Amino acid sequence: MTPTAQPIPTSSPITTAGCHQDNQHWKQIIRQQEEEILQLRSLLHDVMEQHNCRSLRYDAVDYYRALNHLQGDINQLRRNIICESNECIYHSENASCKDTRYGLSATIERHATNVINEFNRVKDGCLQFLSGMMSLNLM
Repeated sequence: MTPTAQPIPTSSPITTAGCHQDNQHWKQIIRQQEEEILQLRSLLHDVMEQHNCRSLRYDAVDYYRALNHLQGDINQLRRNIICESNECIYHSENASCKDTRYGLSATIERHATNVINEFNRVKDGCLQFLSGMMSLNLM
């Protein structure tokens, strides 16, 4: 299960150490989501390979596409907001958080929460679909 997005309390002024901590927090949550996306896509791929029933395939393809779209959103989030390079290691606790290596650190929570909420919505539908297949002994 993906953890619910928990806001990280920040104090003013935001330090580079705080930006680093925020980045680490969101990177971990995003990494967990990516693992779940891979697992769900694998299950859906198996459904698409094993069943020719149009309605089953249609639903599986629909969820598969939604998960692919979410993976694209996560990739964009990483590219534009989350700092993943070695340069993200902070050097001074008193440094300002204005360094561009942290991307849009002030908006990480908002953007990541939007992706998490969409992922949870897609995941819930996908799990319901897969549970229905299991209850019918189709998986």
